[in-house]
Order: sequence, then C-alpha cells, then structure tokens
Amino acid sequence: MCNNISNLKTHRFFKNTKYPLAVLFIALLIGTVMNFCKYGPYITPDTIGYFNMAQGKDPELTSLSPFYSYFLSLFPFSLISIFDRAIVSGILMFLLAFYLLFKMSRKIGENSVNYFFAFGISILSWWSFRVLGSAHADSHFYFLFLFWVYLFIWKNERSTLYLILICFLSALMVWVKLNALFLVPLLALWVIISKEKQWIYVISATIISWLIYRWNMPENILDLHLSNQVVLQASQLSTIGLFYENLSTWFQVNLALLFSDLLTQHIPKPLAFTSALLSFAFLIHYLVKSHNQHNNPIYKALLISFVYSVFFLGFELKIGYKEINYRTLFPQLVTLSLALWIYLIQYNKKKSILIIGLLITSYTLSGHYIIWQRNDVASLITAKRFDNSKQKETIERILNQNHQQIFSNSQEKIMLSFNTIDVLQIAPKNRFIEGKNYPLSNAETELERQKSIQALKDGSALVVLFQPTKEDLETYNIHGIKYLNENNMAIFYKDRLTQ
Repeated sequence: MCNNISNLKTHRFFKNTKYPLAVLFIALLIGTVMNFCKYGPYITPDTIGYFNMAQGKDPELTSLSPFYSYFLSLFPFSLISIFDRAIVSGILMFLLAFYLLFKMSRKIGENSVNYFFAFGISILSWWSFRVLGSAHADSHFYFLFLFWVYLFIWKNERSTLYLILICFLSALMVWVKLNALFLVPLLALWVIISKEKQWIYVISATIISWLIYRWNMPENILDLHLSNQVVLQASQLSTIGLFYENLSTWFQVNLALLFSDLLTQHIPKPLAFTSALLSFAFLIHYLVKSHNQHNNPIYKALLISFVYSVFFLGFELKIGYKEINYRTLFPQLVTLSLALWIYLIQYNKKKSILIIGLLITSYTLSGHYIIWQRNDVASLITAKRFDNSKQKETIERILNQNHQQIFSNSQEKIMLSFNTIDVLQIAPKNRFIEGKNYPLSNAETELERQKSIQALKDGSALVVLFQPTKEDLETYNIHGIKYLNENNMAIFYKDRLTQ
C-alpha cells in the first residue's frame, strides 16, 4: 500500500513538468549564488581597460566600447570602490535579466510558470553564467539584448513611444558592444518579411549611433579589425580552411545548450561541419516555409539566432579570425534556447523537457564544482582581497621607475591592482589568441619563463610568486637579485643601488 502511494506521488510529480523544472532551477540558482559569493564576477585582461576607463585613466583604450565603464563611473556607483561597482553591477544584471524572463513568461500566457523556470535554467546554465556573471561589457550587453528581444518578440503594439524606446535601445547597444550592428541586417530582412516599414527608423537609429561612435572613437575595435591592425595568429588559414574551422566550432559551441564544452570540443571536425551545414539548411527551410507566420515567437527567435550567426561568421571570415566561442555567440545561444523551450512546452514534450533540463543542470553544477577545486580562478573577489592586503603594499614599496613589468604565477590575482604596469604570467601553459586558449609546448613554456628571468636581471621587472615551491625559489635565486618572503609571497627584484 505504501509503495503504491509513493509511486502515485512520483507519477504526479513528473506528470506536471513544473515541479521538476522548479527543482532543477533552484539547484542551479543555489550553485550560481554560491559561486558568485565566492568569486564574484569573472575577470579578463579587458577588465583592466574597463576599470581604467571608469576611473578616467588610459584614454588610449578606445578599442573598448565605453558604455560599461561609463556606467560604473556614474553616481551612486562612484561612491564605492571600483571592485564593488563591478560586483553590484553584476548582481543588478542578474536581477534585471530575471525580471525580463518573468515578463516574457507572462506574455506567453498559459504555463507561464513552466516557461519562467525553463528560461531560468538556460540563463543560469554554464555558458550563460560565465557571460552574465563577468566584469565585462558582455554582462550589460546580455541584459540589453534580452530587453531588445523582449520588445521585438513580445510587445505587439507599435506606438510612437514603442518605436522611440526600441530606437534608443538599439542605438545604446552599439556603445556597449559593436556586435549590436547585426541589428541592421536583421531588421532589413524583417522589413522584407513583415512589410512593417517603421523598422527603418530603428535601422537608421542604429546606423547613426555607429557613425557617431566612429567619429568619437576612430580607433575602435571594429575598424582596427577591418584594417588588419589587430595581431592575428602566426599561421593563417586559407578562406576555405577558416570557413571550415569556424563553422565546425559554431556547431560545437551550440551544443553547449545541452553539454559541457569540455565534451563538445572533442566532436570530430568533419562531423561538426556536416552537422552545422544541416542545421543551417534546416533553419533556412523553416524560415522560408513559415514566413507567413512570422509573428510566432519561435519564428522571431530563430530569425534573430540565424541572422546573428550568419553576421558573425561572415565577419570572422572577412577579418581572418577564429574567435567562435560561447562569449561571442551568446546572443545566438540566448534566442536559440528561448525557441527550444517555447517549442517543447507548447507541444508538451515532457520527456524532452526533463532530459534537457537535467543535462543543463548536471554539466552546470559540475562546472561550479570543478571551479571550486581550483586555485587559479580569475576572480574579482580574490583580486579585491589582494588590493586591500599588505602584500600589495609590500610590492608597491619595492616598485620603482625602472620596473615596467611584473611576472607572477597568479597574474589574475594582481593585474587589477597594478593596472598601469604589464602583469604577465610566468611559464604559461596556454596562449590566448582570438578567443581561444592554445596549448604551449614544454619548450615554449620554458622560453616564457626565461623571459621573466632576463627581465629580472635587467631590472625592468619584478617576479612575484604566491606559495612558491622549492623549485621556484631555486630558479630565481640569481646573483645580484634580492629576495623577500612575506605571507607566502616571494618577491624577487634587482636592488636600485646595483642598477
């Protein structure tokens, strides 16, 4: 009798997908909160540029879009430290994103709770969390893009106020990330499909915003790319080879909706390339066949996803880049995931809903767990702790005018505190080129280590080691080089008097 009751309760639990989705959503939310509390927003080398701009430093960093740093410089953010500004900003972006998910779910109508939990699972998934939870312009672009999608897909009224709002939003997005220029081909195509000529105003606002942007910042990242002033890889692929590589990677990244990129990157390139071609063929067939139902949310979401992918892949092909990853493709991943959930819930695909939700939750929580085991996380909270530490004060006392660089085994920990000096990694295992980490050979890693030794001997650099090993201490125990050990931090430097 007890077994029958238990089985009945289990059956009822899974009969309505709302409850399993709620459990998965809550699990992801707990993992996200724990990760954010421990590490805060994730940082990249670009974070240094944004922080400098927010504090009025380094005006030559015009290759970075200015809105993120401008936002951090506004009142009341200006009342708190630059580290806290990025943390508060990150929390705000998460809250605003979930508010938009709530609004989207309400607009769909029936099963709004299911939609909210399902959309929330995608927002908290690993690829999304790493973008939205970053001290970078991507986090702000994520929210603004989601807001734009909400207005485009779910706000049916086309009043004057609506057009002014979406024109302003489109123009603003250009100043956050230049990826927003994909709105021009998207809306041009939409005018043809929908016959709604008022979208020409939005296209015009986007283009005018871009022209003003260029006039203010002629050395922006887009023009630098188009003029080939950005350093590329030493070995360049042919146009066909680049197309093959990028399209294959595009498919691998898209599978991040369901699986960890640690797995998808091992998909054979020929299989990934063929699957990508089939995916585009399916998308084109659906968009052409269903153009009479263009107001369907699934159609609109897939149209945005398709145009963004074509726009970005075409741009990468033109400039000769291979920067295809979840950070560059996240607008496409957002809209694709929205379309997927809407389809599954509308057509009551219960098993698929649960399997996909479980896959996303499993690999995301695994990602959180793996990160928690590491010591080299590019964490804003870790950087903030160092910035307020006596270790930083010790390094500042030793620095002098000749020191142009700092070599460290924990670059991400100190680079924000010494943002006017090059902070380089000692003996890196990888080199970050065009959005990807390329592994270095043992010989290349050793060559990088020798650079730090030579700079130390020249007196142009400090070497800062955290929790140094015996081998580390022996490597930098060089005649004429001074050594200081304090709080598990070793500093090697050339004495001023001997220079």
